[in-house]
Amino acid sequence: MSSTTAQDVAEAYEEQVFRRFGASSMNRHNQDPRFMSEVFTRFRELLVSKQRATLAYRPQANGQQERSVQTVIRSVKAYIAEADQSDWDEHAERLMFALNTSFDATRLDTPFCLVHRWDAQGTASAMLGPKPSSLPERTAYEWRRKFQRDYSYALACAEDLQRKARRARSEEQTRKWQELSERLKAGFATGDAVWLYIPKAQPGLSRELAHLWYGPFRIEEIQDDL
Repeated sequence: MSSTTAQDVAEAYEEQVFRRFGASSMNRHNQDPRFMSEVFTRFRELLVSKQRATLAYRPQANGQQERSVQTVIRSVKAYIAEADQSDWDEHAERLMFALNTSFDATRLDTPFCLVHRWDAQGTASAMLGPKPSSLPERTAYEWRRKFQRDYSYALACAEDLQRKARRARSEEQTRKWQELSERLKAGFATGDAVWLYIPKAQPGLSRELAHLWYGPFRIEEIQDDL
């Protein structure tokens, strides 16, 4: 956030990182002035930590993190219900848990497992519980294990359907984009449905979370450019 100070960054690091995982041997940042300020420098010296800034000519150093940030912003933007954006923080924590437990194709593991060295327990695993020993419990366990198999099968089917849907959506978007490109060459006509782009957000609202496209509207009249 633009209003975050170096003191806020140092306090957030102490509360969210140091208390949970201990002192970092090295802090790598994107040359943000808040990470290179005197406050954060003194705090880093107390922890005996080194710091390294990423280089401007190596964008891949920040690319993956920036991609994650954009994913969170788009997800929060999609789930915001209040007009004043006051409920965005109610969705941020759930979205972060979803990202941290999602498989990372670059690291070949989930971020949660890379940090804690064990996988986060989902709702189905929590319901199954430990393996029982007595016969009645073993029968119940077999039922729960069958439920787990069905759950895994349903999850695999859902992933397969998502892949097919993404592929079909990509092909459909490509087709529509080609048709739109041909239409734009000829210009808009009366009766066409269009969206209006307004790059300015309402005062007091965050532009990143605001909806900038409005519509669709129907063109009733076309006037010559003056």
